[in-house]
Amino acid sequence: MKLKREDITAACQSSLLPCVRITPEPGKIVSPADSKFGGTFYLPVGSDAPGMEFLAQVNFAQLPPLEGFPDRGLLQFFLCTEAEKFESFYEDGFVWKQDAGFFQVRYYPEVSEDVPACENAVPEERWHMDSLKGGMSFEPAEEIATLSIGEEGGFAIDLGFEYLEDELMPLFQAAWEEDDGEEEDEDCEDDEDVEEEEGVYDLENSCEDTDRFALDFGNWGFKLGGHPALRQGEFRLDGDELGDYTTLLFQYDLTPPNDASDLEQDTFCFFIRPEDLKARRFDDILMIHHNCF
Repeated sequence: MKLKREDITAACQSSLLPCVRITPEPGKIVSPADSKFGGTFYLPVGSDAPGMEFLAQVNFAQLPPLEGFPDRGLLQFFLCTEAEKFESFYEDGFVWKQDAGFFQVRYYPEVSEDVPACENAVPEERWHMDSLKGGMSFEPAEEIATLSIGEEGGFAIDLGFEYLEDELMPLFQAAWEEDDGEEEDEDCEDDEDVEEEEGVYDLENSCEDTDRFALDFGNWGFKLGGHPALRQGEFRLDGDELGDYTTLLFQYDLTPPNDASDLEQDTFCFFIRPEDLKARRFDDILMIHHNCF
């Protein structure tokens, strides 16, 4: 069953969302109030440090405009990375709200350049995940909905865009009919005899093509806005109240870019309700963590 990337992309044009993609720049010199990953961070005089590891902060004055998002102020993300506590949170699954104590999101609408840097709180017994340190560069972009193929067929599509299955099924049906009657290789483990075609995915006979499909339509990477990366399906469909968090606020994704052989890194997706984003309220955030494909 062979599918063309251009056909899939064309079928999903109605799902385009704007985003700002973030590229880490480890060697970039940054001040406490700059957009950055890890290390020291901005903390206004009189504020208490969160006591969690600092992941990242975004100074909106340094970003390209992004519809619905602030045009100024500083947004920060912290995570409890102490190994024992990190593991204990998984007793409740893969989805958490901010009041669970697993993470913190802070927003400062006004930023002072004269504030000294605050030291990061990295625990001695730390959860085994990579970390970043350094500056950021930004690029505005648009993304179609996230697509993932389930183990038993069908799609995993991010919340609000499930209707795309009706658009995509004719493409899959046509591919199945084209293959009908042809001898198929049921063993997907050896791809040596499967010829790779540019922009074409053989999702039945090539594990390599399946990985490329996941990479190309997974919406991986660091970013604000757009569509979230999915590995194990859309967890926001598991509860009625979770479906209210429809906007991807920030994605902290350690998946190597352009590398379909390594799709098993940590990805943290932070979601917010649109009305809270509009009101610049950042005290009710939903976080989803993936670390396996």
